[in-house]
Amino acid sequence: MLKNYIKTAFRSLIKQKVYTGINVLGLAVSITACLLIVFYVKFELSYDKFFPEGDRIYKMVLERKYPNHVTHYSIIPHSFAKALQQDFPEVESTLHLFGPNKNSVITYKVSATEIKSFEEDYFMQADSTFFDFFDIELIKGDKKTALALANQVIISEKVAEKYFGKEDPLGKILGGDEGENKISGVFKNLPDNSHLKFDFIGSLAGPQFQRFINQENYTSFDSHTYIKLKPSGNPKILETKFPKMVDTYAAARIEHDLGKSWEDYKRAGNGYVYTLQPLTSIHLDPTNLEWTITPSGNIKYVYILSFIALLIVVIACINFMNLATARSAERAREVGVRKVMGSFRSQLVLQFLTEAVLLSLIGTIIAIAGAYLLLPSFNELVEKQLQLAFSMDLIFGLLAIALLVGLLAGLYPAFVLSGYNPVVVIKGNFSGSSKGSWLRNGLVIFQFMISIVLIVGTIVVGQQMSFMQNKKLGFDKDQLLMVKRAFALEKKMDTFIDVVRGFSEVRAAGSTSAMVGNRDDVNGETFQPEGSSEILTVKAIRIDDDFSDLIGFELKEGRFFARETNDSLNVILNETAVKTMGLADPVGRKLMQSDENNDGVITKRYYTVIGVVKDFHFQSLRDEITPLVIFNKENFGRQLGVASRYIAVKLKPNQFKEAISKIESKWREFVPDQPFKYEFLDDNLNHGYAEEQRSGKIFAVFSSLAIIIACVGLFGLSAYTASLRTKEIGIRKILGSSVSNVVVLLSKDFTKLVLIAFLIAVPISWWMMDAWLKDFAYRIDLGVGSFIIAGVLALSVAWLTVSYQSIKAAIVNPVKSLKSE
Repeated sequence: MLKNYIKTAFRSLIKQKVYTGINVLGLAVSITACLLIVFYVKFELSYDKFFPEGDRIYKMVLERKYPNHVTHYSIIPHSFAKALQQDFPEVESTLHLFGPNKNSVITYKVSATEIKSFEEDYFMQADSTFFDFFDIELIKGDKKTALALANQVIISEKVAEKYFGKEDPLGKILGGDEGENKISGVFKNLPDNSHLKFDFIGSLAGPQFQRFINQENYTSFDSHTYIKLKPSGNPKILETKFPKMVDTYAAARIEHDLGKSWEDYKRAGNGYVYTLQPLTSIHLDPTNLEWTITPSGNIKYVYILSFIALLIVVIACINFMNLATARSAERAREVGVRKVMGSFRSQLVLQFLTEAVLLSLIGTIIAIAGAYLLLPSFNELVEKQLQLAFSMDLIFGLLAIALLVGLLAGLYPAFVLSGYNPVVVIKGNFSGSSKGSWLRNGLVIFQFMISIVLIVGTIVVGQQMSFMQNKKLGFDKDQLLMVKRAFALEKKMDTFIDVVRGFSEVRAAGSTSAMVGNRDDVNGETFQPEGSSEILTVKAIRIDDDFSDLIGFELKEGRFFARETNDSLNVILNETAVKTMGLADPVGRKLMQSDENNDGVITKRYYTVIGVVKDFHFQSLRDEITPLVIFNKENFGRQLGVASRYIAVKLKPNQFKEAISKIESKWREFVPDQPFKYEFLDDNLNHGYAEEQRSGKIFAVFSSLAIIIACVGLFGLSAYTASLRTKEIGIRKILGSSVSNVVVLLSKDFTKLVLIAFLIAVPISWWMMDAWLKDFAYRIDLGVGSFIIAGVLALSVAWLTVSYQSIKAAIVNPVKSLKSE
């Protein structure tokens, strides 16, 4: 029986080549898009799931409440790890991870005369409990001893090959910025689907690290801290105990440092809220965390893409249903004959469902080939390394998709077509049902509603990206070359800057501690403003005397740092800092800062405010502008690693290549053993919005696909509608109607449907995009323009699609249309 159903289905599909082609094309394109999105979503959801006992591992993160803003940190004070283990029996063990240390120069002495030097971005330090948490595979070495002793380091397989080729790296000594470390193990390269990323893991067993870890710290954020719960441990219950833990350990330290009660400190709007991130949720946590090990994804984008994949498949299913019900008049006689010959309705339903599933299977097979061919391009789009690896799970999944799509698309037409009265249709009195017409119209509206929502989403994402790239940031980011690792110049830095400043291709040069706009370069400082009992935590950067003019900060009052003066105890504030500190007349006012050395001796230092700059975006546009204090690098003496991480060079237009070549050549003269690394500031700022830019491109691609699929169905539907009205068109032409009149006649019904879809799509898309824009502190306003563009675009595409069939029908000779009458 099944064989007969399949044979009959093939004959029917081959007989109706155009109908079959339209449906197969729509289903193939939609399932291809769905497969690609499924690969991406599956990859995003797979992060860190390969670690054994990952369900018991959590990362402790912090929501730091300030009086005027809230900041979320991925790092916390390191002493809480010890407190967790000793105070809470449900905690089995804890782990410190420090780093990653960026731009570290690692050296290897090949011989007495040859030293290899590499710059590395992912050097981390970890406790000896590291392997209890992250059971990565050691190719060489012993997990029990690899991080047990001082000055040990394990390296990745990739690094071992880069440094030593085929030599055995065990026992080799690495030098450089991270000190001398003996290689005690080689681990297999971590897969991409992990929030962890490191090429070196150094031991914390050395005395210098142990002194640091044993030094009590419950207020300064420095460690990625992980905990492993016992099998009976409940993370939610444990979280409820954290407020008391903070009261126990952090309160006394804050009272000691700030000279005010813990309760007064909290009443002023300060607070520390610690929570636990499940290991497998870290990558997609939507919280805007600072100091993450790798850039986070966003679960919202996973949901959105999953929804888009579903909508695209639904659009293709709607095409099938529309075309199947539109052809009902053609197939009604077939149904009548089959019923007269003794077919039961259930047999007819199975026949039509077989056709639908067969079409879906053909579409799925084509989709697999399409996904395989398009996967490299899709990988470039999403910047992942997704793979199409066939497995039984994938094969069963594809069969399930084909079956589900076939059933969804074919179920309604099967029951409609099989329900016709054989007496009516064989007499030739069947003309279709108004109910079917209403359904087709409703489905077309739904299709274009989806398409318009996706178009609006694409436009709004593009506008927000353009807004962020073009918004005035309060400084000049153009033609600004940032030379990294400036501290490597040590005492030669000022001389180097003077030499660079003298190049004909250079307008100005200076040094700074921060890549402006990169929030990970900005640290926190506490001050007590003159005449106030409040202790405020603010952000801080360090610059030299020339940096303010070079980058174009706007001075509101006072002055900038100057070479002629000693500004080591002077600071500059931004407008928000002035407002937060309540300084009505800020220039000349004092800010007090307390420092405590290792012996517990507190030193008070007073800074004078010499200037106020207009607010500028020193962090991402996702973050609101917060209080900022700008120090002069003279304040830090020889601590160049803190004060001057970058040399900023303002270049003249169209002379970048020559300038970079000269600067690099001079760098090699000054520090021949140090790598020369640089980045343009505007490129760095754009990289900060890579996730949003990527999402915008994905939106655009899949929105276009949705419209194409919808138009394929509309093309077939308009062709069928035109064929039903062939005789009417012939009569109208004989009575004097022009081609344009006929085109308008055939197009106006579809135009009404698109307009109704537009009216439904506007509030839905406004709500969705307004919710998305709330993630940005600085955002565009949703204007009517985006919606009008989307509506006009959808209407234009629909008109173009329908007009082809309308014109084709309108130019037919009416004699030919009516010759059978």
